[in-house]
Amino acid sequence: MNRHEVVVVGGGHNGLSCAAYLARAGVDVLVLEQRHIVGGPCAEYEYFPGYRASITNSPGSLEPKIVSDLELERFGLTFTRPNPSLMFPFPDGRAFVAWREPERVAEQIRSFSEKDVEGYSALFEFFNRFAERLGVSLFEAPPTLAELTARLATPEDEEAFAKVYLGTVVDLLDEYLESEHLKAMVAMLGVMSNWLGPLSPGSAVWLMMRPMSLASSTVAAAHDPRRQVLRGSTGLPLGGMGSIVRTMRQSIEAAGGKVRTGARVTRILAGERGASGVVLEGGEEIEAAAVVSNLGPWTTFLDLVDARHLDAKFRARVENLPRKGSAFKFALALDALPRFAASPKGMEQECSGCQFRIAPSIEYQERAFDDAKYGRWSRGPMYWGLFPTVADPTLAPPGKHILSANIFHAPLELSEGSWDTERERFGEHCIKLLGEYMPGLEDLIIERRFWSPADLEREFGLPGANIAHLDMTPRHMFGLRPLPGFSDYTTPIAGLYTCGSSSWPGGTVTGVPGHNASRKVLGDLPSLLHRGRLGVRAWRPAPAGEPAVGATAAAARATGG
Repeated sequence: MNRHEVVVVGGGHNGLSCAAYLARAGVDVLVLEQRHIVGGPCAEYEYFPGYRASITNSPGSLEPKIVSDLELERFGLTFTRPNPSLMFPFPDGRAFVAWREPERVAEQIRSFSEKDVEGYSALFEFFNRFAERLGVSLFEAPPTLAELTARLATPEDEEAFAKVYLGTVVDLLDEYLESEHLKAMVAMLGVMSNWLGPLSPGSAVWLMMRPMSLASSTVAAAHDPRRQVLRGSTGLPLGGMGSIVRTMRQSIEAAGGKVRTGARVTRILAGERGASGVVLEGGEEIEAAAVVSNLGPWTTFLDLVDARHLDAKFRARVENLPRKGSAFKFALALDALPRFAASPKGMEQECSGCQFRIAPSIEYQERAFDDAKYGRWSRGPMYWGLFPTVADPTLAPPGKHILSANIFHAPLELSEGSWDTERERFGEHCIKLLGEYMPGLEDLIIERRFWSPADLEREFGLPGANIAHLDMTPRHMFGLRPLPGFSDYTTPIAGLYTCGSSSWPGGTVTGVPGHNASRKVLGDLPSLLHRGRLGVRAWRPAPAGEPAVGATAAAARATGG
């Protein structure tokens, strides 16, 4: 029977992040991934023969601290930085072109509203100041709600909390901006993948995540997207999003960790002493002192852990967690690069080479959610897409291009029909609407492919087709994520931990849940090894603020291993 100190179940980016930190601390760690490739939705995916990209489009939230700590650039992670970084077209023929230079951004804002040049700056300064006053670190287990609200020391703090966590993004934007175009552009950030609309309470929460990141980490990096005026993209990784997870795997293996693909875990072993390993499809057992699950809570606790090892009330709490997502995906192989009708003259190539978003008004976004809320795919969907082949032409045959678009909202459960029949209808509808912004798009299509919410759930393990596993709303943040009492990456079973997007601080490609879970595991590992059957190792405590390092790692370094 195979033995490792820690087994990580699921090789998505958070599982890889967790394993990389553990391996670099000297832990004997094994990652098990059921697919043929690590990375989950971030992994390289061959859309069509010769056309490669990934289901996830943007690395805009990848934490500079993760990139630095895991030395991902040393292993080949390289960013190109399109300028502009974002194209946001409107049906009236105008567009917001998001440059990387503050003065050019101000000029764009001025073209919509002179007043909003100051208002936009004031809006994000409000978020930054409030994040500093809250003092919540994304790199630590989150405070409970009681602890969080105790930090609201002044009436101004209470008012800010109410605006962000209890109010709507529309009310907040109305206070700072007058241009409806600019309001739509900012509001989309709060609602693009959450099960809510801009008029829903809590729709401003996602706008707090980067300000809290800035307040949590002072890592200076040229690719740091948090410091861009429009919270823009970090850039596009050469080789596609798959480059991020490929270099994470290299970081693990260079530190002595192991990664296995095609290894589907069917059971997490547990007993009186807690978690003791896993069983793979086919019956192979792997013993471990600790097991870390990168999967959603439903799969971890309801499918992989025997019911007799969990309290019935805890299982019921997991069962009652909402599995509501709204993601749809389409990819196009193109004979040439389309142009936005709203591109400034002479900037057509640049505007097609950056990320684009389409959600042209608050009303449009609210109606998109209304459709999903009543079990219909959105007649006016929101688009979050790009042409990855502009930044990296090697992703497609010479002269050809890929359009990769993530669409919201498309409910998993339809009130009429099923995704077996509606997948193609909705996909073609999305292409037709996009063609209104990109004249001639349909004439350039060589091949097309659609992924319904059911496809995304089944193939990539996204519960309910929710890219963050659980919505990033007040109901599921801070000490409530994924469940009250278990926001510190522990579970009711000793030695079993969580590190996926359903853990704090949540979804998008950050790597932070994996980082945080690794620190919890490292703190507990000496006692877990002591109570387990693996024997006791010497353990050298790390200096304050650094992970503990096992004696096995020191020995390996001494022998050149």
